[in-house]
Amino acid sequence: MSNQSIKTLSIKELFDADQYLIPVYQRNYAWEAKEINQLIQDIADYAVHYPNTNYYIGTLVIYKRVSNGSTLYETIDGQQRLTTLNILLNVLKREFREELVGLLHKSALNLAFESRPLATETLQAIAADTDIIPYQESHAYTPAIRIAYSIAKTGLEKISNEVGLSIDGFYEYLMNRVLILRVGVPHDTDLNHYFEIMNNRGEQLEKHEILKARLLQKIQKDKSASYAFNKVWEACSDMERYVQYGFDTNQRDALFLAGNWDTLQASDFIELKALLSHTGSEDEKSSQNDIDLKGWSIDEIIAADTIREDGGKKAGEAPERFTSVISFPNFLLHVLRLQTKQSVPLDDKRLLDIFDDYLEEHEKGPVDFVHEFGYNLLKARYLFDKYVLKREVFNEQERWSLKRLKRPQSNSVSYVNTFGVEEAQDGENKNLIMLLAMFHVSAPTQVYKHWLNAVLKFVFERESFEVADYLSFLKDLARRYLFNRYLKQVPDDYYQIIYKGVVLPERNKLNEERLNKGTAVENFIFNYLDYLLWNNKSKGYQDFEFTFSNSVEHYYPQKPLGNIDRLEEGLDEFGNLCLISSSKNSKLSNNLPAAKKDYYYKVGPDSLKQQLMMDFDNWGTEEIREHGNKMKQILFNELCI
Repeated sequence: MSNQSIKTLSIKELFDADQYLIPVYQRNYAWEAKEINQLIQDIADYAVHYPNTNYYIGTLVIYKRVSNGSTLYETIDGQQRLTTLNILLNVLKREFREELVGLLHKSALNLAFESRPLATETLQAIAADTDIIPYQESHAYTPAIRIAYSIAKTGLEKISNEVGLSIDGFYEYLMNRVLILRVGVPHDTDLNHYFEIMNNRGEQLEKHEILKARLLQKIQKDKSASYAFNKVWEACSDMERYVQYGFDTNQRDALFLAGNWDTLQASDFIELKALLSHTGSEDEKSSQNDIDLKGWSIDEIIAADTIREDGGKKAGEAPERFTSVISFPNFLLHVLRLQTKQSVPLDDKRLLDIFDDYLEEHEKGPVDFVHEFGYNLLKARYLFDKYVLKREVFNEQERWSLKRLKRPQSNSVSYVNTFGVEEAQDGENKNLIMLLAMFHVSAPTQVYKHWLNAVLKFVFERESFEVADYLSFLKDLARRYLFNRYLKQVPDDYYQIIYKGVVLPERNKLNEERLNKGTAVENFIFNYLDYLLWNNKSKGYQDFEFTFSNSVEHYYPQKPLGNIDRLEEGLDEFGNLCLISSSKNSKLSNNLPAAKKDYYYKVGPDSLKQQLMMDFDNWGTEEIREHGNKMKQILFNELCI
């Protein structure tokens, strides 16, 4: 491939003139809230922290088609990102035109689907130059694209609250500083074969693997320390199973108390190294002594994986039953923040740079830094498994859970509630699950999971605590999120809330109008209200579970269908708002409350606040304010506790 077939394009240039086609062999558009919000927040973060630096968004692999004098670029790789960018630009053009007066680039829809006409028509509908998206009620549009539009709209509305970036600042950075590498394949390429290779290509080393190698290089002269650190790292890196399963049986008995496996024995890295060096078979000890990292490449260091048993199977392999709320690279940053007590960014894209800053500045040198981090990593991961929410699939049921590992006298291993009656479905353990789930679904992207850092700090700094202590801490953290972060006139940042012990503000220091900002109201506020309603046994509480309902809905619509008048007062007020799934909001956003109520009676409401709204026979300004005042009172009662 010649260099002439590779172009670096700004987003403005990407949408200037060229036309792109998603070919028949590509899969459907499949990005959801996690990927879309991550894209938006990545761009926003770079716009704030590196405004004069280009941000490379990835690669677009294309095949140039020329037919009857027209050129189309067949998209081989990068179609999900390209489709999302088309949606994002149309959201900006349609929903934020007032903020972008004089800035909007005259870009048009430049994407079509070769074999999915409904997907093309859906893109054409959201790109139409009309006040309301011209969906036809009798027409089947592509749900994923409609939902993506709603997710992008909500995500853009909230970036100013999270990173302090205006919409026009976001737009200018997106159009001029975000770059994509467009790579053309030769004309004699067998596209089907090339596409198969692209889907099966090997992955490059991930940042956390490179970081592991760098840290091991600092302690390579101490073979037993290298073995212990490597063993801990590999055990902790599998976030889908409890950390004890990353060690063989002898090592578990030494590290986590024989016959128990639920009590971490070591109190520092020296003890940790000693416990691991005195366990295992003679063959395993020989493997420890054979570790010599001097002169190894990064690949070779990473290849020094965990000791294996039984023909290569990982020691203590357990079936995957739990899904973690965090990835391993992001978990590493949480541990670094615990260790340094500094405002470490939780952005794993910058993992290597962030660690480099602290590794070289450690007061006792890099070796002590690595030793301390190795122990803190294991301790934090052990506490994470025991005290942090997980998603559990068991007996074909999926639910939130908070469980610890239990090894009874029979030597079989089971999972039981961390607190209270071991198998109970209610009680204090359930209350903890609801609080943790409330925090988790309110921050679906990992870079904003500051609540998790607060939880880890709480459990990390205590020798022991009772369930009442944990409940009190989480409730207090929720109040500080609401009042200090989201409603205070001059908000405290998350690091201040977690590490500086800020006090709750007086009511006259709050900006209560932030509850009346339509879809810009923070998801956390709705989820916290739903927790309070659940705790007060509000209607429907028995069946309520927190989900990733990330779309703020106007119960009385902003743009009613037909010739119905827009509501003059109360439209954006808190009483008219509730949190629902993006798919339902996409489907029903312009329906009147009566039609929405009929639908939700069939499928069930997404929130307890929404359930109370549905109890009203009529819904107008008077009802909005009546309901809103009651809900606000429930929230503000928490300021007096």
